[in-house]
Amino acid sequence: MARTPGDGEQLSLPFPDARADRVRRAARRAAAVLGRVLQVAVRWLLRLALPLLAAAGVLQAFPYHATVQGVPFEVQGTLFHRPGLSADTTLGSWEFPDVSGVPFGVHISPEDVDVLELTRLADGDLPGFVERLQADFTAQLPRIATWLVAEFLLGLAIGLAVAAAINMSVRYLRGRPRRERELRYRAVEAGVAVLVTVAVAAYGVLTYNPDWVRDSRLTGTLAAAQLFPDQLSAYYSQQSKALDVLGSVVGIQAALQAQIEDDQTPDTALRIMYVSDMHLAANWPLVGQYAANYDVDLILNTGDESAFGTREELTPAYLDSIAAVTATTPMLWIAGNHDSPATAEILATVPGVTVLGTKTATADGYSVTAGVVEAYGLTIAGLSDPRVYGAPGAYGADDKAVTDPLERESVQLAVGRPDPDDEPDGDADETTSTPADGGADGGTDGGDGDATEPPDPVDVFAVHEPVQAEAVREELPGLVRQTVSGHVHAQNDTADIQSDDGIDLVEGSTGAGGLDNIVRGVERPPVEFSIGSVAEDCQFTRVIRFSIAPKADAAILVEGATSGDTPQAYGDDVTASTVYFRPQDVDPDRTCGTQLGIGDEEPWPGEG
Repeated sequence: MARTPGDGEQLSLPFPDARADRVRRAARRAAAVLGRVLQVAVRWLLRLALPLLAAAGVLQAFPYHATVQGVPFEVQGTLFHRPGLSADTTLGSWEFPDVSGVPFGVHISPEDVDVLELTRLADGDLPGFVERLQADFTAQLPRIATWLVAEFLLGLAIGLAVAAAINMSVRYLRGRPRRERELRYRAVEAGVAVLVTVAVAAYGVLTYNPDWVRDSRLTGTLAAAQLFPDQLSAYYSQQSKALDVLGSVVGIQAALQAQIEDDQTPDTALRIMYVSDMHLAANWPLVGQYAANYDVDLILNTGDESAFGTREELTPAYLDSIAAVTATTPMLWIAGNHDSPATAEILATVPGVTVLGTKTATADGYSVTAGVVEAYGLTIAGLSDPRVYGAPGAYGADDKAVTDPLERESVQLAVGRPDPDDEPDGDADETTSTPADGGADGGTDGGDGDATEPPDPVDVFAVHEPVQAEAVREELPGLVRQTVSGHVHAQNDTADIQSDDGIDLVEGSTGAGGLDNIVRGVERPPVEFSIGSVAEDCQFTRVIRFSIAPKADAAILVEGATSGDTPQAYGDDVTASTVYFRPQDVDPDRTCGTQLGIGDEEPWPGEG
């Protein structure tokens, strides 16, 4: 019998749902699906994260204890922190961070070392003791590796068991019955965990860096000792015999890198020291000491010598401190954004200083040109910053949106090559430099309007700002082997130093910011500089980058110290990172060396 609706009942009409109703239903379905996906994701994340956390905990809790030549060591596996190989001593630490892409590492530290007993074991034969340490430690590597792998697998098993226990407890608390195929579910979870482990191991094998030992970093007195390689023997003989432990640890690290250099790196023909952003700091005596200790042959300074660009800042005492360094180690210099034309003019009068390019005042700002010099077989070019601190408009601005285009334009005007399509009449704009191959006629192919020949390749191109270095590579693609800049008061990361485009060094502030940091009210950066090595075939082989955290009394300690106690001046505040370069494309007939001398500075081809 058909049902008749009551008076208060509304008939269902065949009208479509409103759009709002459809949207609400779709949102509810999407929320339900998303909630389900998140629930599954969180559940599996827990199942995978717990085994990894358990493995990390087991590695942390049960390190391997080894005794090497009477020296007790603790060998600890690490997950998620301290990747690669690292070691700690009471005198500093050293590490090789780039072993593979997997966040797994091995950390070594001596335990309760009796330095007097260690000295007795060395018995005056430091090289022999180092060799015995290496041989003994190498012999124990299979046992150490087995221990670490077993710990890792044990941690995974514990983590899987904990995940299963948590899962079953949650089901019990929620009143759900035990699943019929519980063992099957657990087997699937274990299988997934094993697959993830195998995938991570495979990734580690694929990303393994066979040259991991070529990039190292030292801190503390170990790094300070690297600043004074020729004085180490005197240092040890003058200090307490207990400090021979420092010699042992430095010896191990030095032996590793010496083996690299003997096997893979050609002999060094000359060394270049890279400094920047002195900002009137009284650090030139330090620079001179470091240059002497490392037998530096050339200093390359990427500018910001002064703070405000006035003549009065460059006092006779400050200029004398530069001259004391350049009397034995010549320097190439370019002007930064804190250096005025007057600064460049004064620096050019210092004996041993060669100013690359020009910086001159114009009606609305400043113009810069590039200069080139042949130094010890290398072609080194330099271009100053077009800005001056406190100048009007873009020439004194700090906003990168304003200054970056100005910096790029300065590079294009100084060394850029015009597009032939932009010169319909064949007459180059006299305000735009068109470098050629260095010929007497400017290097054109006859003056008939065709494009100029490219300039000769440049080994090093020095600029002040990193954005200028980028512009140099864009304007001279494939012609610049290495760019050097400063300005940002911080060295660039090791991973960014060498790429397919060449070598790019960004140096920190060798003056630790100077007055510039006081004016800006920012924290004082470390003293930073780098020392690069060049082989006889003109290959750039390696660079050691130093970073020294400032101390209030550091300069006093160094200035009044002798070569025997200088390594103690900075203590734990020194970091030294060594980076070995991949071979570059260099003419096989080239030769570099100090016997070739330094030529006169010349304008960039096409200038003048």
